[in-house]
Formats: sequence, structure tokens, C-alpha cells
Amino acid sequence: MPFHLRLAALRPLTPHAAFAVAFAVAACSASKDAGNGGTAKPDGSVSGDDGGFVADVGLGDVDTTKPPPTPQTVIAPGAPADAPSKFAGAADPSRAPSLVYPADGVLVPPNLGTLEFHFMPGAGNTLLELDFESADVALKVYATCTPVGGGCVYSPDDATWKKLAVAASGGDVVTYKIRGVDGASPGGVGVSAAQKISFAEEKLTGGLYYWNAGAGATMRYEFGVSGKKGELFLNAASAGVPVCVGCHELSRQGDKIAEGYSIPSPSGFNVYDVASKATTFKKTGTGNFFAWSPDGGRLLASTGDKMVLLDGTSGAQISGVATQAGMPTWSPDGSTIVYAREQAASPIATGKPGVSQGSLQSLKWDGTTITAGKTIVPYGGQNNYYPAFSPDSNLVAFNRSPSNQNSYDAPDALVFVVKADGSGAPIQLSNASPTAGRGDSWPKWTPSVQQHRGHPLFWITFSSRRPYGLRLNTAAPTTDAPGTAQIWMAAIDPTQVAAGKDPSFPAFWLPFQDIASGNHIAQWVLTVSRKPCKTVTDCAGDEACSSGLCVPAIQ
Repeated sequence: MPFHLRLAALRPLTPHAAFAVAFAVAACSASKDAGNGGTAKPDGSVSGDDGGFVADVGLGDVDTTKPPPTPQTVIAPGAPADAPSKFAGAADPSRAPSLVYPADGVLVPPNLGTLEFHFMPGAGNTLLELDFESADVALKVYATCTPVGGGCVYSPDDATWKKLAVAASGGDVVTYKIRGVDGASPGGVGVSAAQKISFAEEKLTGGLYYWNAGAGATMRYEFGVSGKKGELFLNAASAGVPVCVGCHELSRQGDKIAEGYSIPSPSGFNVYDVASKATTFKKTGTGNFFAWSPDGGRLLASTGDKMVLLDGTSGAQISGVATQAGMPTWSPDGSTIVYAREQAASPIATGKPGVSQGSLQSLKWDGTTITAGKTIVPYGGQNNYYPAFSPDSNLVAFNRSPSNQNSYDAPDALVFVVKADGSGAPIQLSNASPTAGRGDSWPKWTPSVQQHRGHPLFWITFSSRRPYGLRLNTAAPTTDAPGTAQIWMAAIDPTQVAAGKDPSFPAFWLPFQDIASGNHIAQWVLTVSRKPCKTVTDCAGDEACSSGLCVPAIQ
């Protein structure tokens, strides 16, 4: 686990000084829409629009053959029953609300469960109308302002989420805008610029394990099981280690986990059976970074200075693999290993467990022997590190520090993808990771290939110190004053890589994490392994026994 991250786990994280961020969303959206062939109209809608980025990646073609959807109205708690009648006035640009979050063009899973809409309400507006329209949805929601960070936030309840996300799942792009009035004395109506959101065709399944730095613990979240919040998986006490557990790597099937712990670096690590949390084997001073073979039979461990191959059951060393080597990733098809290579031997010292001046190198695996491969991304004055294989084994996501900073918490880190065979230039995920200075770090993929509107669809997560709308609206991170790292997720259309295009959609914040703590290393598994039970006494205090397994009590 990176030393700077371990230090964060030893003390409570304090909020960083907030600052005012100006969001010129209305102007930007109108300009973007017009630039895509549409004409912005006074009411915030767009005529002749081609769908923006969503259409560019081929996932948002409009179906004009569908019958129009049935209009639906939702009166949120606090809004008056006659709210729809209060929006009959003329448009008043001086009252226009502005949308802050999510980003325009975002694509989200239909079972995300909740997604907050952040916005500035506009001058004098106390009653808001959120208008969602597509070939599948005609939904108007009336709500009052729930104050957050100098603006307002609206979060659909379960019933409204179904009317929106489930109804639009796999369908056309949804265009939405906000209108605002003075609820007590309606007159002029403020209208925001329009934005777009889409909902994926398939639900997310499996689970995600991530490191909560403030608690020094590994958390997990299982879609469809964990409720609204992440659940504690391992902390120092339950893991039987003196300080925190942080850097972790799970087997693809989710039944084994390697957990780094304590300081100094290189850390020791333990391997646990995930269901029982029993220790399988222990190693001292031999690893910060790990990669399991797809069958879980082998484990690569790396200090950053050298990488070794271990038996996945006993922990016995099978062979040395490479020097100046760290951060391995093993392809799901089992044939290839990619790792970050330092340009010069520099044994990892306490306080610097990362990679500097990194290139990405491959190795081949035939089921028995590791042999030399090729350079995937050469070093060219930019540090390349944290590689991660896509679920089809064809792409490698990685971090790049354009200013060549060390990998541990490089503030200018961005996320790129490259073909796993090294052909073609790396492509920045400019829609998901657009701006240096936010520390977009540690990319990880979901393990399954999904389909959406005739295209394969991947999902990727990474930690980022960017603002989260109005809730986590901190100054641009620097080495001295970083923002709080949170886990963000983005959709990827891999068909765009062959054409050399950015395959990403804008990223969104995962809603089950603790916003008061830094969260990192969001690793996905096909299945969450859970402890068998007969009664609730077989389970931990925060779990219930359901269908023979210990599951979290719904939160």
C-alpha cells in the first residue's frame, strides 16, 4: 500500500477548505449542443440535435418508431399538490437554474439505485420542475430545494428511480432540464440548459472491494445485496495485523484476497479465504502489489523493485519473475501479464513505494512458465503505471503522470487505455478523466462484458480528487492540499479504440461510499463469497442469515 495512503489511515481525515466554484453549465451546454448541429431554444431544449457524445460513440441513436411514452408526474415531499400549475408563466432568463452534476452525456447502470442531481436553483426560485424526456420516458418531478453547498440537490426515491432509470434502461438518450419559479408567487419561469443522461441495458452484478483510508479498512459492496452503503470486510482487528489493511487484490472468482498491511514499505501481506476470512498464508516484506492468475492458482507479488511468482495456496515461491517491476495485472484469458517497469534499479525505500519513470511491459504465461513479452507503453518522459486488463483481455487501462511524477498520489494523474498487444498509441479517457490536477488514480475494470444498444460495454472505476458536484466541492488538488479521493465510475465503448477515439463516457460518483474518507483501489469480482450460516449467531453483528449465507442487514 502506498506510504502516503497508509499515513492517511493512521489519523482521521479532515475536510479540506472548501472554495467557491463557478459552474457555467448553461452556457457550455448551449454551446455544445449548437456545435453538434442543434439549435438551442429559449426554453432550454435543442432542435436538430445529434445526441452529442453519446451519438458519437454509437450508443445513442434515436428510435423514431416507438409510440410516445405515457406522461408521468411525481410530486416530491415538500412540494405542493398543485405544483404543475405554477409553471405557466413566461420564460425569464434572469431566473435560470444551472445544472452542476452529473456531467452532460453520462451513462449509468439501471441498478445504481440512486443518483443525485445537483443544481443552482436560479434567483428567487423555491419550487423546481425536473423534466425528463426521451422515446421511453416523459417524466416531470416537482420538488423544493434541498440545500447543499450553496445550491440544491434532488435524489429520486425508489419509485421515481424506476420511472426514470428502469423505464429508460437500454433505450434512447434522456434529455432533461430544470425549471424554477417562486412557489409562493409564481410569475416568470427560469429554465436551465438541457443535458443528457442514458441508462445501460444490463444491470451491474458481482461485487466491489475498496480501501477506506480513514478507517484503515477494506470495504465491499455487492450490487443487489448491500443496500445503500458499503459494508466492512476487513480491518486491522479482524485481519489480525497491527495497523491498517489497504492494498488488496482479489481472485477473479472472489474467493481469495491478498491484503497488504502496516508500514514500513515494502509491506507484509496476508492471503485470506474471503468467505471465512481465515488466513491462508502470511508473507513479510515481500509485496505492495499483487495479481492473481485467473484460476487463482498463482499469485504475483511485487515490492516495486522485484516481482516473484507464488503458489496461490501455500505462498511458496515458485520463481523470480522480473526486477525493476511493480504493479502487475494478469489478463482474464490467462495468457499475458503486464507490469510497470522502472527505468533504473531503485529499491523501494520507506515512504516511496511507487513507480517513477515507468514503462509498461508484458510477459507471456503458458500455464507453467513465464517468458518475455514486449513493451506495451514505452517511457517517453511521462510516468506510466497501474496497468489493469479489460474483461475481454484486449485493452489495458493505466495511469499516466504527464509531468513524470512518482506514482504515489501524482496530482496530475490521468487515465489512458492502450491495446494489450501494444499496437496503436495510448488514448486518454478524456471524457471520464479530462483534467490533470485531480489525481485520477488506480483504474480497475468490472469483470464482465455487457451489451448496450448493439455494442459491447465495459465499466471502469478509479479514485479521483475532483469535486463531487456541490457535496465535495474542494479546491483543485495539489501536492500540498489534495482533495478527498473518492471512487468514480465510467462506461466504456471498446469499439471506439480501434478507430483511435476516446471510448469513455463522463464519470459519475459511486453513491455507497463514505464521503468523509479517502477511498481507493476499487477492485471488482464476479461473485461475492460469503460465510455459510444456519442462524444469525453464525454471522457478524452487522449481518443477517439469509438463504444460508451471512449477508449485510439492509442499510
